[in-house]
Amino acid sequence: MRLLLVNPNITASITETMADEARRAASPGTTILTATAAFGTQYIATRPEAAIAGHAVIDAVAGFAEPHDAVVVAAFGDPGLAAAKELFDVPVVGITEAALLVAWTLGRRIAVACMSDRLRVWYEECAAEHGLDGRLVAVRSLADPPSDITRAREETAARMAELCRATVERDGAEVLIVGGGPLAGLARDLAAAVPVPVLDGVACAVRLAEALVGLAPRAPSRGSFARPPAKPSRGLSEALAARIERRDEAD
Repeated sequence: MRLLLVNPNITASITETMADEARRAASPGTTILTATAAFGTQYIATRPEAAIAGHAVIDAVAGFAEPHDAVVVAAFGDPGLAAAKELFDVPVVGITEAALLVAWTLGRRIAVACMSDRLRVWYEECAAEHGLDGRLVAVRSLADPPSDITRAREETAARMAELCRATVERDGAEVLIVGGGPLAGLARDLAAAVPVPVLDGVACAVRLAEALVGLAPRAPSRGSFARPPAKPSRGLSEALAARIERRDEAD
């Protein structure tokens, strides 16, 4: 099985951080391939940045030449997720989507701990988009975000452990999700320090993608996620234009 992990931001070191955690979570025989956004921002924290990242995600998948069985959109907030599900014929899983769905199986009161207050409303909106906001009791953030996003996991580990414990006590959280691609792997480090399950979105997405590939659902030919009809385009990368215009079907 070959899973393509797409980092919607432009920071290659964050891609590698997430890929390392993806490989730890993957089953034997699963290969993790990676792609980093060709354009966008260092990391994603606002709606405009997420909108740009959504374009970058479908551009990266369209241009990825190696065969793959599923795609993981590896930014918390899942930029471009619905568009990618509609445009590509393999299963596409977002790390927020996966973490929320797994959390639902472990408890009824879900909370997210994240790096910055700027992310809080976006994550709440993301939970609502996935239909799981009724289970989300809190999104809590650090008072001060990390000074170096490429070392976010190391820099925030102790403060994130405190934040998770406080969220359990204050909000009655039964499951904690560590929010943010740069924090990939931190949930594993915090597991013994927090009295409820702590989930990592990358790990959840890898396992969910593996399950979907194993189930082998057909690509839809009806409904809103059926592939759109061909349409002329301008200004897109060659690979994405071919996908939008359905020229790829002749290849």
